[in-house]
Amino acid sequence: MILVTGATGPVGSQVVTQLVEAKADVRALTRDPKAARFAPQVEVVQGDLGSPESLRKALDGVERLFALMPTFGKPEGRTYDQNLARAASDAGVRQIVRLSVLAAEAAQADDPHTAYHLNGEREVRECGVPWTFLRPGQFMTNALSWAESIKSEGFVREPYAHIKQAPIDPADIAACAVSVLTSDGHDGQAYPLSGPEALSIEEQVARVAEVLGSEIRVINVPPDVARAEWLDQGYPEMMVDGILKHMGDENGIHGKVFPGVEQLTGRPAVTFREWASSNVDAFR
Repeated sequence: MILVTGATGPVGSQVVTQLVEAKADVRALTRDPKAARFAPQVEVVQGDLGSPESLRKALDGVERLFALMPTFGKPEGRTYDQNLARAASDAGVRQIVRLSVLAAEAAQADDPHTAYHLNGEREVRECGVPWTFLRPGQFMTNALSWAESIKSEGFVREPYAHIKQAPIDPADIAACAVSVLTSDGHDGQAYPLSGPEALSIEEQVARVAEVLGSEIRVINVPPDVARAEWLDQGYPEMMVDGILKHMGDENGIHGKVFPGVEQLTGRPAVTFREWASSNVDAFR
């Protein structure tokens, strides 16, 4: 049995779906099972990462665990990894695959976003269960936040729009997770994951414009203006500051291309243009 936390999100739901396709026994953890929409083969269980007792019940009979944690949330969010790792150890789980972030390749964190995930990795390492970390960078699905302004105004507003990153399709992250969860030889490994090409936001928008067959302008917003707007929209300060730091890291790890997707799945990673073509209706 494989338990998936964060099972209703964009990566977790893909992991569940792809595990079903691989004919694995899947259990999905959610706070609200009645609202979950999964294939009938999926066992849906109620659980809360802040409740160790609910996690012990959810982990009963589980051999492998895909741990996808909320990046930020309640103040006690930093204890979620500890709760889950300890419950997994007590339940006799044989493998934890934790979704982390690309910046966790560094030993030290200089932003809250990376520090959160490094803390989570440490909790998993110290619990005694064999572990594997998947460390993706920017998600291609972040581009969906442009949909409304593209449809209504024909432009995209972003800071650092000229800086290249190598965004990855969340479906590819899920495919990597499924590969690790259904095969051996990954204990103690940390896999950096990226898409197949480094693209600036300007270049990503151009790909969307190509598949739409229309022109889209890019407005390069000053970082302090973007920060104020995102905070005003209700995003947590530590998340905003972490994202801005990584977006502005012109020569950093987020602009590098890694072979992890092909290494783990045996096929090339999805390109941004392929992703945009598959999701073109969202921008119309």
